[in-house]
Formats: sequence, C-alpha cells, structure tokens
Amino acid sequence: MTITPTGTGAYRLANPNQFVSMRGQLDDLQRQLATQKKSETFAGLGMDRGTSLDLNNKLSTLDGYLTNIQRSDVNLKLMTKAVENFTKLAGETRADARPDSYVETSTGRTSPQVLAEEKFKQTLDLLNSQVNGRYLFSGRTSDVEPVVDYSLIMDGDATHAGLKQLISERKQADIGAGGMGRLVTGGAGTSATIAEEAAGLPYGFKLTGASSSTAAMTSAYNAGPPADIAVNVATQPQPGDTLKFALKLPDGTTEEITLTARATGTTGDPADGFVIGVDANATAANLRSAIGAALSREAKTSLSASSAQVAAKDFFAGSPSNPPLRVPGPPFDTATAAPAPGTSANTVIWYQGDDAPGSARATASVQVDQGQQVAAGARANEEAFRTGLAQFAIMAAETFPTTDPNSKLRYEAMTERVRSTIGFPPGTQNPSEIIVELGSAQTAMAQAKERHTATKDYLSTTLSGVEDITKEEVAMQILALQTTLQASYQTTSMLSQLRLTNYL
Repeated sequence: MTITPTGTGAYRLANPNQFVSMRGQLDDLQRQLATQKKSETFAGLGMDRGTSLDLNNKLSTLDGYLTNIQRSDVNLKLMTKAVENFTKLAGETRADARPDSYVETSTGRTSPQVLAEEKFKQTLDLLNSQVNGRYLFSGRTSDVEPVVDYSLIMDGDATHAGLKQLISERKQADIGAGGMGRLVTGGAGTSATIAEEAAGLPYGFKLTGASSSTAAMTSAYNAGPPADIAVNVATQPQPGDTLKFALKLPDGTTEEITLTARATGTTGDPADGFVIGVDANATAANLRSAIGAALSREAKTSLSASSAQVAAKDFFAGSPSNPPLRVPGPPFDTATAAPAPGTSANTVIWYQGDDAPGSARATASVQVDQGQQVAAGARANEEAFRTGLAQFAIMAAETFPTTDPNSKLRYEAMTERVRSTIGFPPGTQNPSEIIVELGSAQTAMAQAKERHTATKDYLSTTLSGVEDITKEEVAMQILALQTTLQASYQTTSMLSQLRLTNYL
C-alpha cells in the first residue's frame, strides 16, 4: 500500500519549488520589461529562433553595405570637389593665356605665368588628397602618395633630370645646331633651296608644301624623304608678291612662312620678306637670306613652343613602369635617334601611384549589394590631369627676357598652344568626364542606400515582432504573478503558524 503524503508536510515539500519557479518568472518578466526583449538568447525564442537568426544575418549584411556606401560617399565627394577645383584652375589659365597678353617684366615672367605656377602647385596638392590615410588619386596603391613635389618635378635633383631639363634637351634637338629647325638652306644663282637634314629625322620642322603668288618665282615641293623645296626666280617679282612655305611641327601643329617681295630701298624685318634686287640673281640672293632669317625666327618661336609641348607631354606620360621619353645625348642638337625612355635612376618620375592598364575608375570598387559593385577609383595620371599639369608647367617653366627680340612672338606661340590644349579639345579626356563618372558612382550608391534603408526598416520591424515584447502584456503578467506570489506568501505564512490546538 502506497501512502501519499498529505497535509501541511506535503505542502511544505512542494511550495519552495513553486516559489522559486514563480520568482524566476518574475525576474525574467522584469528583465523583459527593462530590455524590451523576449529573451537574452536565441534558444529562449523557441520556434522563432530560426527567423530571428535569418533576419539578424540579413540586417548585418545590410549594415555592411551601408557602411561601405557611407565611407565611399565621403571619398567620392572629396574627389569630385578636387576635380571641380582643377577644372576651375584650368579654365582660369586658359583665360589668362589670351592673345596679345604679353607684357615685359624684369623677371622675364608675366603675371599669367606666375599664376600658372601657383595653379600647378594647387593641382599637385589636390591630386595628393587623402582621407584616413588613403590617397584618393593613387589607384590601387592607395597607401602611396601619387605625386611628387613641385620643386622635384620642375628642377629635378643632383641625379634626376626634371621637366626643365627635358624641355631644354628637346628644344636643342628640334632647333638643331644650325638654329633653323633641322633644315638646311642653299642654292645659287637664281635658285633657293630648303631641305630636311635627313630622312626620318624625329626632330625639327617637316616641309609639307610651298606656293608662289607669281609666275616670276616658281616653287617645287618634293615630299622625299627627306623632303625639300626648290625655288627659282625666273624673272623679277613685283612688290607685294609672296612666297609661302608650309611647315609641320613636332607637336602636330602647322605654321606657314610668308615672304613678301619689297621694292628696292625699302626696309622691313628680314624674316618677313626680301628686297627685289637689280636682277634675278640679286633677288634670289636676298630671298635666300630671308629664308634663313625666317626659319631661324620660326625655330626660336613656334618651334620652341612646340618642343616644350612635346617634352611636357612626354614627361607627364611617365610613370613607374613607363619612364618618360628623353632625347638621346648629349649632344642633343645633333641627335638623330628617336627619344627613348629614361630610367628611374636619371629622370624624375612625377607619378608614383598605380599605373596598371585599365580604367582608373576600376581601381577601386565598392560592394553596395550582393551582385553590385560600383567603380569609384581615380588616378592622378589620367589624361585630363596630365594635360592640365603639362600646360601649367610649361607656363611656369618658360622665361621671356626683355633682351630677347623674339620674346613676344615666342610667348604668343606658347600661349596659343596652352590655350588650345588646356581647353581639352575633342578627342582628349575632359575633366567633366571624370566628374560625370564619379557622379554616376554617387548616384548608384545613393540608390543602393535608399533601397537598403527601406529593406532594413521592413526587416527591423519584422524582427521587432519576433524578438521584442509588448510592454502592456508583460506588465499585466508581472501584476498577475505578483498577486499570485503575494497570495502564496500569505497562505504559506498562515500554514507555517498552524498548530493542532489552533486547528481544533
């Protein structure tokens, strides 16, 4: 026979466990009310733990995307601002390089040149922009400062040639030892000739044609190579008759020399025309002298400006894996071999960042969604930057002494090319293209951010329904449990004082 415990003894055995359980429930409810969460662990959510884990994982992924977007958006805004400032500087320099702006100074440098130097320095600072130790215009090598300083670029150092040295070398090679752009003149009697020094020479003028306004002077152009022009003074020309020679320069521009016949006894610039002599032989002799003077002046002005353009373009095309081209030498004024790459040991490499093939934008990507990456990179050696830097540098490097009679013409030749090039003509990269591409990246990230924010709000609301409590419901449970505990405590207290005498 089994005797089941009854009475107060049995109550005393069961009651402590019930009190502990109820007290634990009360503590848990109070925790829920304080934390607003149903449980401190996923296990405590019961059947909803799988849903909670999945939603938390998705929210964590979205937070990662949103963090990437936030950081990259700051970088993109700074990059865009830098390019906008560069565009403004380039536009100001183009305006400064207006025609007929030459003004003599004691330093040999005009105010637009001084301003161009400052703009050059500002652009270098813009291209060295960094955020949190990351250089924005260094491509994949974001820990490497992309651009060296102004002084090193322009002047080099004891072992490295800077831009000024490369310009000087190229000018010597283009102008030549004879000072006429690697052309030679000749002729005798009634003839005058112009010829290129050698076939395929990569320097100096290239003859492209000749014409005469009168039958008294005949011209014959031979394309060669090497090209040459022969002129014959068949009869005496009339004052005002012209002879023209077309020249192609190393930077791809063209110039035309026009020589005008002048009456005997008149004066004029010997590089602009020739005096009609007493006979055809004398006239041809005067013509030969004028051709030499005209070629010499053109070499010191337009060819000099063209050489600076080529040298600057080659210099700023240089990078760690592709050093800039240099004229073989010395001597440079008789060089015949084509320009060859320098080395990092003897030539300044102005750009030190990433120079791997491919789009500059692709050098940095931002993961904004599971299957979406946004290209948001940039490099200081992009064509638009190289173009602008080269023009700033040319303006800053050249000098125009008052003692040089060709200073004004050389200055005009320089500014004409600067004005044309820094205007970013069709076929070259324009800074606005970079701005548009960076803007597209910002738009794509903004759209992704908007999409993720909306999704996050929805998932957070759903997760709240799984993990969060209803305060009113928990409060009612606490009140009910407190009432039950209070009644239990009172009953227990009464039973603990019960005696047989009291019971009877």
